[in-house]
Amino acid sequence: MRSAIRLLVSTGGLLLLSPLAAVCGNTNAHSKFTGVYVSVPHNDAKSAAFMNLSLGPDGTATVTEDPGNGTKTLFGHWVDSGSQITVTFDAEEGKPAEPAMAFQPGHDGLQAVTWDHAAWGKENPPPMKKGGAKVKQLYWFTQNP
Repeated sequence: MRSAIRLLVSTGGLLLLSPLAAVCGNTNAHSKFTGVYVSVPHNDAKSAAFMNLSLGPDGTATVTEDPGNGTKTLFGHWVDSGSQITVTFDAEEGKPAEPAMAFQPGHDGLQAVTWDHAAWGKENPPPMKKGGAKVKQLYWFTQNP
């Protein structure tokens, strides 16, 4: 009888701690980088290039960018390695996945350190500051009148 009670108590304790273990195992859930980052315009007013980034607490990521030749939105997942954020993108049907991007912390935000140089040409993506709106909302508001 005692062994049955011990088994029941230990099983109940395991079930109680399982959700906690799942949350602790997710490196993004408590990351200081979770949030929305909006690009800071370049000093020259003629450049309309921008890059915005949304890092969800569930590990999802959205990048909306326009290097000056059209806006593109990419969806994927992110990982916080402590000193850098890496975003890997989901492949669209019939197309290969976009190459991963990496971001490093900057002054009150993030700066892209790895990006698609073919798309951006000689431009560097502008630094991004932590903002308020979600990039997905910015995408839908700008793409759907």
